[in-house]
Amino acid sequence: MASVEKYIIPRAQVDVEAMAQQIFLYLRVHGEDTEFLSYDPALRDAKVAELYANPSCKASFWPDDIIGEDPSPEQVDVYLSQANAAIEALTPPKSIEDRVMRSHLASTALIMYQMYKCSYGLRDHYDLRSQLGERVTVLNQAWIRNEYPRLFPDRAAKLCGIQATSTPPPHQTPLIPPPTQHAAKPKAITTPDIEEYLNSPHTLLGKHFKHWPPSSEHQDYKGGWTLDSYTVRVREGVVDHEYQVLLEACEGATIPMDRADVEFLLRYSTIEP
Repeated sequence: MASVEKYIIPRAQVDVEAMAQQIFLYLRVHGEDTEFLSYDPALRDAKVAELYANPSCKASFWPDDIIGEDPSPEQVDVYLSQANAAIEALTPPKSIEDRVMRSHLASTALIMYQMYKCSYGLRDHYDLRSQLGERVTVLNQAWIRNEYPRLFPDRAAKLCGIQATSTPPPHQTPLIPPPTQHAAKPKAITTPDIEEYLNSPHTLLGKHFKHWPPSSEHQDYKGGWTLDSYTVRVREGVVDHEYQVLLEACEGATIPMDRADVEFLLRYSTIEP
C-alpha cells in the first residue's frame, strides 16, 4: 500500500471544514450547471460531444487518464489548483459552452479530490471522514433549500417535495382524520420523479434510498443505496452517463452503473426520511 500511504494527511493537518467547502464547491458548480443544461438535453449532449472532440480536452474524468497513474501528491495539488483557477475564471458562466466546460472541470476535480484527499488522504482517520461526509451533506442540503429555489423556481417545489398550491373545493373535508402523532415514512418515487432525477443526477446526492424489487425481478441489489458520484464521458462518439452507487447489499462497495441500472433502482425504491 506504499503508493497510497504517500497521500495520507497527518491528522493534525486535517481541516475538515476547508475540505468540506472544497468538495461542496465542486458539487455546487456541477449541480448548478447540470441543472441548467438539463433544460435542453439534446443541446447539452451535443455541446459535451463538441467539447470532447477537442484534442486538448480528454473525454474522461478519471485521475489516471488526467494526470497518469500513481501521481505524486504535488502533481495532484497542482492539477487541483489549476482546475480551481479555471472554474473561477468561468464563474459566472456566460454561455452554454462555459457551463459544459465548468461542469467537466468540477466533475474531474471532485473525483480527484475524493480519491486522493478523502479516500487516501483520510484513510487512517475514519472519524474525520465521517465528520467530513456529514458536513458536506449539511452544505449541500442548505444549497438545495436556499439557493436552488432562487436559481430554478420552476423546479424547486418538485425537488423539495412541495405540492403546487391550489384552491380546494368548498366544504372539502378529509375522508380520514390525520393521526395525532406519526413517524416519518419512506416516500414513494413516482415516474415523473424518476425522470427528474435522471435528467438532474446531482439531485440524487445526499439522499438515501431503499430498493425492494418484486420477486419476479431477478436482481440481487436489495436494501439501502446512495449515489456517490456521477460522470459524463464520450466513448466512441457516444455520450455515456456513469453513476457510482454505494450499495448496502454489497457491504457499501461502490458499483458503476449506467442510466438504465439507476432507473431500475429508482423504479422499485423509496426515499428514506
